[in-house]
Amino acid sequence: MSSSFSSSILRSREVDILTTERQLAHELEDCLRIFESSAEDAQTLRGVTDALQEPFLLVVAGEFNAGKSAFINAMIGEKVLEEGVTPTTAHVTLLRHGETSARHLRPDEIEEVWHPATFLRDTAIVDTPGTNAVLRHHEQLTSEFVPRSDFVLFVTSADRPFTESERLFMERIRNWGKKIVVVVNKIDLLRTNEDVAEVTGFVRQHATTLLGSTPDIFPISSRLAQEGRQAQAGDAGIALYEQSRMGALRDYLLRTLDESGRTHLKLLTPLGVIQRLLVKYVGAAEQRRTLLEEDARTVATIETQVAEHYAEMACAFEQRVRVVDDIVAGIRARGDVFLDETVRLTNVAQLLRRDAVRARFEQEVVADAPQEVETAVHELIDWIVGQEHRLWQDVNEYITRRRQASSALTASGGDEHVLGGIGATFDYNRRSTLQKVATSASRTLQSYDRSMESAELANSLQGAVAQTALAGAAGVGLGVGVVVLVGTTAADITGITAGIALAVLGLAVLPLHKSRAKAQLDTRTRELAERVKATLREQFSREITADKQRLAEALAPYSRFVKLETERVGQVRETLDRLRDEAAELRKQVDGVTVRPATETAAQTA
Repeated sequence: MSSSFSSSILRSREVDILTTERQLAHELEDCLRIFESSAEDAQTLRGVTDALQEPFLLVVAGEFNAGKSAFINAMIGEKVLEEGVTPTTAHVTLLRHGETSARHLRPDEIEEVWHPATFLRDTAIVDTPGTNAVLRHHEQLTSEFVPRSDFVLFVTSADRPFTESERLFMERIRNWGKKIVVVVNKIDLLRTNEDVAEVTGFVRQHATTLLGSTPDIFPISSRLAQEGRQAQAGDAGIALYEQSRMGALRDYLLRTLDESGRTHLKLLTPLGVIQRLLVKYVGAAEQRRTLLEEDARTVATIETQVAEHYAEMACAFEQRVRVVDDIVAGIRARGDVFLDETVRLTNVAQLLRRDAVRARFEQEVVADAPQEVETAVHELIDWIVGQEHRLWQDVNEYITRRRQASSALTASGGDEHVLGGIGATFDYNRRSTLQKVATSASRTLQSYDRSMESAELANSLQGAVAQTALAGAAGVGLGVGVVVLVGTTAADITGITAGIALAVLGLAVLPLHKSRAKAQLDTRTRELAERVKATLREQFSREITADKQRLAEALAPYSRFVKLETERVGQVRETLDRLRDEAAELRKQVDGVTVRPATETAAQTA
């Protein structure tokens, strides 16, 4: 059985660090669950915490023809893995220490190989398919092992150093913050040491540019190393092994990967993953916050547009409703003329005929006022309905543009956090909510029967005007069965009958009653105009309130989603920032772990 990384070999300070790392990982896992992280990231996080109980993990990566398997064999000192010019590593191979040699293909297509090599006692090695392998589905397996690795040996070939696929792969693993050592294999294909130096310099330059720092680079020949080991004891075998330059790399690995070094790198592994995920999700949270701010502006814009629309409608309504004043003013002006021409001593006989006076009053004073009011009301109704229809049309077009812009952003890759699997549920819910609002607005718009809306509003307005008019003391007919009473009779309202009766006693009284009748007609027609306008305003207010309510109900899911998600993103971002600070502080502690003295190591080993 292979050894595992156990807390028994750790000092108390390192045990504390290990405990804190696990706690950080669990908190981050909970936070990412709330944030709806990608399944791959959640699995990676669990994998690295589980890997703390596993042996030190060394991953070997590079193109299939870089000689990775040959290099591993040379490093171990025995031919454990197959070698060849074609891709011989068809699976991710996990090489462990075992008392006897064995091989097993797991259901997840990981091939486990056990071998009793001394090098494997404290270190497990992962041989990966080439970065340019034909079997592309193995890339995912390789990507899963890289985050869990404690150390990466990146093998490139001296005859084709640092290819495009290698560059892309190193760029991917760079973000995990792993310790990377570059091995330039097959230097035996180069003619001179100057050629080796030139190739090594080329690799160093590009690796430094890509990684941001200069990695350790070792030019070697796996073939010469194996030939040297296989040669019979003597100067020839030693010479071949020295020419392979494998000794320098082995010494480096033994020095770097001693017990203290492995502990240090092992503690860095989960921290690197945690910090990488924190950077990723802080960026994703910021993207989501920006998106929600835009959504909030969308809601605010609609609300502002609606408020401005209704404010403009209110002003326009007051302009339109003034037509009632004009109509009533016409009644009043004609009434004055009627009284001047009718209330005379020469017309006493006619004044005593009430029905005739009333008929003349309705014909000459009321005249076309009912039709004019009816026309004005219908025009007002058409205007209100048209304005409501235009508002819903504007809202529908705005929401549709917003939804299309959001979909286009996702489709073009602008929302990387969605395409990467982060917040897929969030994105679905957001677009679904926008779709609901757009559908609601569109359905309202399509079902907006202007004739029916006009008829319903007309019934409501005319009925209200009728009730207002019938409650009044002055009368003007409005048509369509709506009668506004100025009084029980034209004569009674003006007091003309009383004036005529008094004229029998004194003719001077008649002008006084005519003047009083004019004043009364003026007052009551003004009151009538105000009552009718007040009724129209009340009905207008009710209609606007109902329309606002319909809009609010349509926008409510969107507004509620934005509010709740903004609160959640704020909480997640606060947690991520705290965990980021704690991880940075913990990394300082890990970097401060010193190499323990040999006496302490020997004592603990004993």
